[in-house]
Formats: sequence, C-alpha cells, structure tokens
Amino acid sequence: MARAAINVLGATGATYDLVSLGGSEVFSSRVSTGVYRITGCLGLVPFPPVDEGWGYTINQVDDGADVETDFAEGVLTVKITKGGLPYDLKHMITLHILVPDAPIEPGSLI
Repeated sequence: MARAAINVLGATGATYDLVSLGGSEVFSSRVSTGVYRITGCLGLVPFPPVDEGWGYTINQVDDGADVETDFAEGVLTVKITKGGLPYDLKHMITLHILVPDAPIEPGSLI
C-alpha cells in the first residue's frame, strides 16, 4: 500500500489537491451538510503505534469542529459536526489515506 494526502473542499466536497505515488484514482464528494465521501482509497493511514499516520487536519478557521471517520465497503465517510450539528467546513480537510500501490511498469527498475 502507498500513502496519499487529499485535500477536500468543505463547501462542495471536491478534491482540491491529491498527492500520491499510488496507483488508483481517488474521488471525493459532498453527500450532505458535513458529510463527505472519498472513494478509491483503502482508508486512513493508521495512527501510532501501528503506523506513523496522522489521519486528518482541518484549517484553523474551522476550529472547534469535530471529525468522525468510517471506512466500510471501500468508502471513507467523513462526518463533520460543530456544536453537535452537521457542519460544512469553511475551508477544507486534509486526509492522510492509503491507496493501492502503483503498478510496476515492464522494464522499469525496482
């Protein structure tokens, strides 16, 4: 598995940026207020002591927002609340995810 970082815009759920050496396409979308769906990944990078992952980061403009994640059936669901109510991020969330390894090209050096 390879690691990737994806930035998801709060207002639309669109992918703002994806940095990956992996081999799959990752897509993001906003399902409803405060609910975002990410497909094409294998979940979040685990936190220590299992791995050196950091999960997610939100911008300080969204300070006080709570983040809950769930990965099931190939879909990473991110739910954001603030004051106990669904909340669309004003900026974006960065997710540290796992993706399948890129395929090895024939004739390439390993």
